[in-house]
Amino acid sequence: MKFTFIKSVTILFSVVLAGSGLHAQEKGSGPTSLSLKQAVEYAVQNSVSTRNATIDLELAKKKIWETTAIGLPQLSAQANYQHLFTVPELSLGGITFLDTELPDGTPITAGDISNGNVFLGFEPSAPIQLGVKDNTTLDLTLTQLVFSGEYLVGLQASRVYYQMADQSQQKAVVEIKELVANTYSMVLMLQQTHDKLKMSLTNVNLTLGEMREMLNQGLIENTDVDQLELTSLNITSTVNAIERQVTSATNLLKFQMGMPLETQILLTDDIEILASASNLESISGARFDLNRNIDLQILTTQEKLGELNLKREKSTYLPNLAAVYRHSEKVNQPAFDFTPKDVFQLSLNIPVFSSGQRMVKVQQRKMELDKVTNLRANVSQGLILEFETSKNNLQTAYEDYLNNKRNIELTNRIYEKTLIKYKEGLSSSMDLTNAQNQYLTAQTNYYKAVYALIQAKNKLDKLNNNL
Repeated sequence: MKFTFIKSVTILFSVVLAGSGLHAQEKGSGPTSLSLKQAVEYAVQNSVSTRNATIDLELAKKKIWETTAIGLPQLSAQANYQHLFTVPELSLGGITFLDTELPDGTPITAGDISNGNVFLGFEPSAPIQLGVKDNTTLDLTLTQLVFSGEYLVGLQASRVYYQMADQSQQKAVVEIKELVANTYSMVLMLQQTHDKLKMSLTNVNLTLGEMREMLNQGLIENTDVDQLELTSLNITSTVNAIERQVTSATNLLKFQMGMPLETQILLTDDIEILASASNLESISGARFDLNRNIDLQILTTQEKLGELNLKREKSTYLPNLAAVYRHSEKVNQPAFDFTPKDVFQLSLNIPVFSSGQRMVKVQQRKMELDKVTNLRANVSQGLILEFETSKNNLQTAYEDYLNNKRNIELTNRIYEKTLIKYKEGLSSSMDLTNAQNQYLTAQTNYYKAVYALIQAKNKLDKLNNNL
C-alpha cells in the first residue's frame, strides 16, 4: 500500500504556504519569545502596510491644513530690478519775457516797441526726466479670499478624506492581524505535525529493530521487515520536508510582522488551545452588525466624498470674491512718479456661460455618486451573505475538528492493538502498515482541521471587526 499520509501532508503544506501573503520587514535583532497576542501587536507596530497607513493618516492631516490655508490671508513679497537704456523726458517749454535795450528805469512807449527797442525774449527750460536709469522696486501683496463655494466644499471634503485615511489605517490593522494570526497558527501546526511524526518515526524504528531480531530468529519473513523499513524511510523523508517547511513558515511570519529574518523566535502558544478558544455557542447566536465592518465603513465614506464632489461641481455656478492690498516702494524715487504706493481692490468673478461644460461635469459627478451608492448596497448584501457562510463554515470546521480529534484516538488504539497482534503472529505486516498509515493520516487530517477552524474563526472575527 502507498504511504497515503505523505501526499496529504505535502499537498496541505504546499497550498498553505503558496496562499499566504507577504509583507515587508523592518530591521531588528535578538531572540524573541512570542505569544499570538505579542506577534499581532508587533506586526501592528512594525509591518510596512500599517506603517504606510499611519503615514497616509498624517498626510491627510496635512491635507486638511493645506486646504484650510487657501482661505486664510496670503502675503507675498516681490523685488524687481529695472534698467532703462533711454530715460523718457518731458519738456515744459520755457520762459517768455520782455527784453529792451533802453536804459534801466526808462519808461517804455509804443514807439519803442515799433522801433524794435523793446521785444519778447524766450529762455527754454531744462527737460524733466520721467524715470531713473536704474531702479529696484519692492512690492508687498496681501490677498484674502472672501467667498468661494469650491473652497467651502473642499474644506468639508478634506475632513472626510481624513476620515477615509483613518478607516484605511483600521483596515490595514485588521488585515495584518488576520494574516499574522493565520500564519502563526500555520507555524504551530507544522511544528506539531513535525513533532508527532518524529515520535511516530521513533516508534516505527523501535518496532523495526524488534522485527529484525525476529527475522534473525526466523520468526518472520524479509518482506515484513522490508515493508516496515519502507514506512520508516517515507516518514523520515516527510519529517525532513516538514522541518524545512517550518523554517520557511517561520520566516514568512517574521516577514509579515516586519521582523528581521535573522531574528530567532519561539512561539509560546499552543495550537490546540487556540482552536478550543472558539466559543461556537456565542458565535452561532451572534448577529452581524454591518456598521462595524470596516469595508462598508470605507464605502460609506466614499459615498460622502461622492456627494461632496457633486456639491463642489454645483458650487462652480457661484461667484468668487477676493480682496487684494498692495504696497510698493522704489529705491530710487523719480522726480515725477504717477504710480500709487498703496492700492486696495476687490475682485468679483461671476461665471456666466461655459457652453455647457459645468453642466456636464455636474452630471458626471452625479453618475459617479450613483455608482458608489449601488456598490455600497451590493456590498452590504454580499457581506451579510459572507457572514452567514462564514458562520456555517466555522460550524463545519468545528465539527470536523472534533471528528478528527476522535479519529486520532481510534486510529492510535487500532495501531497499538494491531502491533500487539503482529508481535503475537495474529496479524500480517500489511495489517500493521495499514494501521500505521491510517494513524498518521488521522494526525495530518487533525492538524489540518485545527488550522481550518482557526482560519474560519479569524475570518468571522474580521467581518465583525473583532480581531
